[in-house]
Amino acid sequence: MAKKSKKPSSYHHGDLKQTLIGHALSIIDNEGIGGLTLRKAARHAGVSHAAPAHHFGDMKGLMVAIAIKGFSKMILQMEKALSQTKDDNSLLKLKLIGLAYIEFAVQHRSFFKVMYHSELSKKGPYPDLEKESRIPFKLLKSTVQDCQDNQLIKKGDIENIALFAWSTVHGIANLLVDSQLKSKGLLGDDMQYADHVTNLLYTGLKYQ
Repeated sequence: MAKKSKKPSSYHHGDLKQTLIGHALSIIDNEGIGGLTLRKAARHAGVSHAAPAHHFGDMKGLMVAIAIKGFSKMILQMEKALSQTKDDNSLLKLKLIGLAYIEFAVQHRSFFKVMYHSELSKKGPYPDLEKESRIPFKLLKSTVQDCQDNQLIKKGDIENIALFAWSTVHGIANLLVDSQLKSKGLLGDDMQYADHVTNLLYTGLKYQ
């Protein structure tokens, strides 16, 4: 016997918000961001059409909530990668933090697409999103600083080196998320390719 959808009143306030986010991500998985609407998320969750507006205000509010949750998950994944290496192995940390960024994107494609969607490029009106979105780059920049302090990578402006590293891993992540390399027959395993490219990146940054 099929289970009945939960009635709106059966949800706790926080549960419904997370449930709506989950259904929104499922819609994005299947239809892309363009297929997501508040009404569709409500229908998938089995709640009233007014429920998403109550929690998020509008579509942009829903996207902001998804992005904040996505950045929180990405940060945890990057911090876990950093914790798995010895403190004195900064160069390996630099590689692993980049791989963690790419791995998150590949494993959570819908989150990643929302997090870096052009609709959310101006984060000023959303301080929580602005705060969370800055942390991945701060983690990368701090690791670059450690590498330079230990003379493991070339001298130069920390901000520029970190931006170069981020641009590389973010570019790889975008190509993998959009399956651009597979469509051109250039790729087998996603993370094997990511490992190869990050090796090239960090070999190029090594102190000579």
